[in-house]
Amino acid sequence: MATGISLPKIGVSPDTNIEVNSVSETTIPAGSTVDFRLEDSGGNTVIPTSITTVGTVITAEVPVGSAPIGATLMKTGQTTSYRTGDDGDIEAGRATSFFTLAENNPFGNTNRFTDELGGQTYTNNIVIDWSTYNGTNVLGYTKLMLAAAVWNTAIDTSLTLSLGSYSSGWRLWNRREAENILNFEISTRLNYFPFNDNTAELMWTSTTHTVATQAYYVNKQGSQIAELNKTGSFKYKACRTFTVTGTTLS
Repeated sequence: MATGISLPKIGVSPDTNIEVNSVSETTIPAGSTVDFRLEDSGGNTVIPTSITTVGTVITAEVPVGSAPIGATLMKTGQTTSYRTGDDGDIEAGRATSFFTLAENNPFGNTNRFTDELGGQTYTNNIVIDWSTYNGTNVLGYTKLMLAAAVWNTAIDTSLTLSLGSYSSGWRLWNRREAENILNFEISTRLNYFPFNDNTAELMWTSTTHTVATQAYYVNKQGSQIAELNKTGSFKYKACRTFTVTGTTLS
């Protein structure tokens, strides 16, 4: 997104109008020095990626997409209401819906889930969750479940995972990262596009219980979070923190 801000040259007479995107905003006395800053709708300062000047027009290039700071929690996905004041009635949380962002992601669409190229083909079985985007980083998940293993093996396999051109940086998801993509509107919480997983099974997380020999798992159906001995064998997903530069993920 480019914001055009017209400023007078210092020392120019007479007084000069300040225009923002061709709309007159104010008049600056001749010879004055003008300072300006960019803010988002929440009053947060936006750091331009570049600034160019042509004549009296200053163009500030700012990052595409939102960069929430201290963002609210995501919606649970539940839209069916069973009484006034319940989750399906209020639908509290960030974004327009479980699948739709309130603002564009860096690829210029409001899809919460895309592949690493901004589309929805998922050739490399990587799912990017733009609800986690903070202007610099975004969280991505493996589209497919990884083979059942004991807890330590699940961690080791995740750390050495390679998908597409991303051969490092993967890890076994933690409890919060697992809960973040569960859709509570449906009985099998990952049975939605792009995951389309309708199996009722347990999934490891990397989060250890207060009993050190146990770790938390996520149940895709029924009760969602509990703990099991780490010697059990369960499937799991890996995730990765991607750095976002324009529309390139690294």
